[in-house]
Amino acid sequence: MATHDVTDSTARRRPYYRTIGANTSGEVREISRIDQKTHQIVDRLSDAFYRATGDFNAYLDFRATRGRMFGGALPPDRWVQRAAQYPDSHIMHFSILAALILFEGLANAYFFSKASDLGLLGGWIQAITVAFTNVIAAFFLIGFMGLRSLSNPDRPFSFAAALVGVPIALCFVIFLNFSAAHYRDLLEINEAMIASGTLAASGEILAPVTRALTFQPFETLEALLLFILGITFAAIAAFKGATFDDRLIGYGAVQRRAIRSAAHLAAIIKQVPLDRSSEPSGVSNTVGSSTYEDAVQLKLDIDAYFAEQTQRALGRHREAADFQDDAARHSAHPGAREDKPPFPG
Repeated sequence: MATHDVTDSTARRRPYYRTIGANTSGEVREISRIDQKTHQIVDRLSDAFYRATGDFNAYLDFRATRGRMFGGALPPDRWVQRAAQYPDSHIMHFSILAALILFEGLANAYFFSKASDLGLLGGWIQAITVAFTNVIAAFFLIGFMGLRSLSNPDRPFSFAAALVGVPIALCFVIFLNFSAAHYRDLLEINEAMIASGTLAASGEILAPVTRALTFQPFETLEALLLFILGITFAAIAAFKGATFDDRLIGYGAVQRRAIRSAAHLAAIIKQVPLDRSSEPSGVSNTVGSSTYEDAVQLKLDIDAYFAEQTQRALGRHREAADFQDDAARHSAHPGAREDKPPFPG
């Protein structure tokens, strides 16, 4: 009887021990999962913090040096005192360039096809090649690289290169359009002479570049329209290249990186639990606490810096508006200005 009681008591205790073991194992797995997740968040926070710190320091250094590679920081009165100006998206710029190339290529495809063995397809390929060279050369050589470098005299090497390169690129684009217009002119004249019987089809190669070097005037209206169209599209492409990014080369890129890194840091900070005291026992409450505080402080400093820059820009705008109002008032009442001293006090 006693043996039966001991066996029955042991059997009743086994589920209890098994339940306690299962609960303990579940808590251990939960603690391990939370601890692993905490370390992952801390690693992501550290990476975002270091990246934001480096990008923001690079942004501040660029403002102090104006992007110069040599010579160190400039005097404070020559630092960059404005935010970078760049479009929100470059899709519109590329769309306009593609439209210019397509329209100019289609406008000249028929006339260039008269001298191609492939017919209309060959003329279209030739016209697209000329249009692509015209637009891309004006976009990169004149606008994106040349005009933007000319607006940065603090970089003597790039400024000197642009000072020499922009006139050369401008002459190249003009000569390209001049040669293309003469080629179209020669095609029209050659076809008209063959149709009238005054010239036989001899297979002689037309030389529009040689004729363009002689600076002969155009003889057909289509050639003149082609030249004007090409120069107009080149001017539009050069303007789009000059406004593709901030006129201070590299400034728009460093500001965008700083803003992206700050936004990424803010997103990671929001994922960190605000109350760590509710975590189960066994999870360290001090993991990443120093990095978290530094990250929050860095984000606050970045926000305060950009807010200060915005207020400073608004102040300059109000001063300029007040100055214009005073100038307009004095011009409307010139006698009132003579009664006041030239300087306050």
